[in-house]
Amino acid sequence: MARAYIGNTPCEVTIDKDLGDSWAVTVIPPAALPIPGARALSPLVVKLQGDDREKCLAGGLEILQKAGKIDRFDV
Repeated sequence: MARAYIGNTPCEVTIDKDLGDSWAVTVIPPAALPIPGARALSPLVVKLQGDDREKCLAGGLEILQKAGKIDRFDV
């Protein structure tokens, strides 16, 4: 199971098949952790297109990390 971290706080990560070859990678912060620059408790969602679920998962988390929304992740 993948895990994303905002600071030292672990967050749940889900990946869901969307239409066609699209995937939605979602980071769900715990209820007590507001995200700077966003509404409190907002899930972070990245949509990617590809055939490989694992590559889309890692790619989505990498995008969120480079954007500064999460600090690190484990796949």
